[in-house]
Amino acid sequence: MITRRALLSEMTRLGAAAALAPLVLRLMEGPARAAAAEPHPAKYWHASGQGAECELCPRRELLGPDQWGFCHVRRGRTGSIVTYGYNQPCILNVDPIEKNPAAHVLPGSEGLSVAHAGCNLRCLYCQNWEFSQRSPAETRNLSDFTQDSAFTTVKPRNLRTIAFTYTEPTSCPEFVGEMAVLAKAKGLVPTLCTCGFVQPKPMREILVPFAAVTITLKGPTEAFYQKVCQAELKPVLDTMLLVKAEQKWLEVATLVVPTMNDDTASLTTMASWIARNLGTETPWHLERFMPQYMLKDLPETPQATLEKARKIGLDAGLKFVYISNLAPHEGNHTYCPGCGKAVIRRLGFRVLSNDLKAGRCPHCKRQLPGLWV
Repeated sequence: MITRRALLSEMTRLGAAAALAPLVLRLMEGPARAAAAEPHPAKYWHASGQGAECELCPRRELLGPDQWGFCHVRRGRTGSIVTYGYNQPCILNVDPIEKNPAAHVLPGSEGLSVAHAGCNLRCLYCQNWEFSQRSPAETRNLSDFTQDSAFTTVKPRNLRTIAFTYTEPTSCPEFVGEMAVLAKAKGLVPTLCTCGFVQPKPMREILVPFAAVTITLKGPTEAFYQKVCQAELKPVLDTMLLVKAEQKWLEVATLVVPTMNDDTASLTTMASWIARNLGTETPWHLERFMPQYMLKDLPETPQATLEKARKIGLDAGLKFVYISNLAPHEGNHTYCPGCGKAVIRRLGFRVLSNDLKAGRCPHCKRQLPGLWV
């Protein structure tokens, strides 16, 4: 279990939302074993000379023998690529689905959260940098892990979902896709939280077993993505459009960072793009930045800024705009677009009441979009 000291530290870091959210349970512990991470054959590459070109993300890196990819997960072999993320999770937690974040997917349910180390972005403000900016060959992974054993361990808890989150799950589709299929066969609803910086073909194949996806939209411009994330915006926008085209439930999340993307123009650009291209019923989660990683000198996001961002989203026509990790706040709740009444009340990540009946408002009978049963 999480220690009292660690809990108090987390409460201080995240504020009331963390204090009132369900406790995170560490399900399995193992000894540090950085050298024990074993490579597994990777998908999505083609041979090129002595190395191989990676076809997983838009970087399309040419990896020579023993050369690591930008993601810290994939590594070149002579004429091929291997992955170090397969069956190498460093995080296995029980979390509320709201923490994903997802507000329209089985509200109030608990799920298994899984993550391996690595990410193909370098966000200056990364909130999980201890894992995302390292390789599975470097992290303290779960010893004696098998996919079946993970489900056996959590079986008594009556979990309803599995979420691949915390780091970048698309960096190891070999593991994520396989475990999602197994989870679905065991009656769990697979969900994915991703930065969306991935090529269309692998993303389309990754999506097959998944019911719901949350994509993090970091900022409004190519310049922002290049400066802050060392990535590109267009592939992320394309991935969101792909998720919609594949008819998967989609929610969007944005960490609102002071001086980075919190100005009116930036917020308006993002809100308008979501409304225009993904639809006004697409939930948009606004998350509070806490000083982390390379941006420890910035202040945490003021409440007033999050409230301004929420109003911008609503004014752009979005019907479901949430303030996710600040509580208590009216932005935690789900409101019926028909009658305006709160139909799901939350305190941070905790659902206090859910009045929906199979997704229908009990007051005006309007059907709300989402996965409710």
